[in-house]
Amino acid sequence: MFPFSRRKHTNFLKYIDSINSSVMDYMISSIKSILFSCLALLVNLPVHGQSEGKMNGSLAETGVYLKNLHADWQPPGQEVDLHSVDIREFRFGFSNVSIEHLKGIENQVSKVKISGPDLSLKQLTIHSKINSADWITDEKIKRLKKRESIPKHSIETIASAIDLYMVDHNVLPASINDLSVKQYIDMEDPPLNDYSWSYSLALPDQIIAQPTQINPVPKTKSIYFDWQSRSFQMDPVQDSLYQVPMVIWDYKFEIQEISHLFSSAIDLELSPDQTGFDIILNRGQFKISNITFTATPGAELDNQSRIHLPELNLETNGVVLNGNLNSQPIIHKGRGNFRIRNFEIKIPNGLREEPEIQSLLETLGIWNNALKIRLFELDLNLINEFTGDVGFKLHTPFLKVTITGDFTLRQTGSRPDLILHRTEVKIHPIALGVRKWIRDWEKKNGKILTRQGATIVLRIEGSINDPMIQGF
Repeated sequence: MFPFSRRKHTNFLKYIDSINSSVMDYMISSIKSILFSCLALLVNLPVHGQSEGKMNGSLAETGVYLKNLHADWQPPGQEVDLHSVDIREFRFGFSNVSIEHLKGIENQVSKVKISGPDLSLKQLTIHSKINSADWITDEKIKRLKKRESIPKHSIETIASAIDLYMVDHNVLPASINDLSVKQYIDMEDPPLNDYSWSYSLALPDQIIAQPTQINPVPKTKSIYFDWQSRSFQMDPVQDSLYQVPMVIWDYKFEIQEISHLFSSAIDLELSPDQTGFDIILNRGQFKISNITFTATPGAELDNQSRIHLPELNLETNGVVLNGNLNSQPIIHKGRGNFRIRNFEIKIPNGLREEPEIQSLLETLGIWNNALKIRLFELDLNLINEFTGDVGFKLHTPFLKVTITGDFTLRQTGSRPDLILHRTEVKIHPIALGVRKWIRDWEKKNGKILTRQGATIVLRIEGSINDPMIQGF
């Protein structure tokens, strides 16, 4: 067994923590919306001086309903740009509302049962045609400049050193080694200490930078600096990137359905100095079905970018909490689940050919330009005010991750702190490229991750913001 090691601000765990916070924020914001809706109803109840009283009320249903909404517009002075929005159906409202209100001399007590706020949206479509720069080409240019920034900076450093060498020796250096030995350059200083590039002199014609075997993108082309003109030579293919005209982009964003449902019971106690509440959220659900976004440059379907999410679901069940409007509420128990299925991003061919992206996709074993997440699921179960259990699943064609464990919740301050106990992480690399990347990482860092067969097994204890990891 390996000893525990502390890795402060581990990126993956911070990401899980952000999802956990999103679930918590969703629960609290939903509860607040219900609470303020109830307060709005209570504010309008009749008050008769300081006398005691009782009131009951009910409401079967109320809300807003829209059907077949359409709007389109064209910006002034734009002959091509056109935008439109369509909504087949929109509903927002409350139902099955019942209120029992008791007013005493010193305070007021209310019991409220309510279904809502409920939201339903069906077939939302936002469509835009915009005449603009080709962002795929812009991205390729940006990546090209980033790849060339280190070797070009190095060549400029070498060129300045050659000038000094000529002043002292009245002759051009024969090689990079001449400049190094005579201390006109130091190969240990940045940017020359980046060994993913090597440099050679072909004076009086050129200074040449070539990618080495350890270059993250070994297919990167060599860079040539013309000594006579003191300028970098432009590759014809690269030069063509700067000549691409404007493109009419066709953007389309569609959501088949959004639903947002709640069922809850609320007890309120109003007094002159504070407002206390107890809330039982029997069930809350936020669900989105079939989100699709496409961006197509002109008629180039091969360069279409596409994002598709068939299902996003966030549920809470059996949540019990109390507090007052002047402080953070305390959650006593409840369950939350966040789930995404079959999320897919299609990369346009123009970007697929970029060396960095091509290398990443090959490592992940992706050959169809589509990055897919089959399942992303986080499940939180708060057993009582202090303890609970957590489960997490990530399934992709190239990697599987599962997390199971217990946690302690400290509900103090503005943000709860999650402390993990007996938490096990299993990472199963599927793609050969991912397995090789992990092995290379182990060699580079002098570590051997604990395994059960081909599955990496880690154990985590402590705060999610500063965990101790065993087997790492």
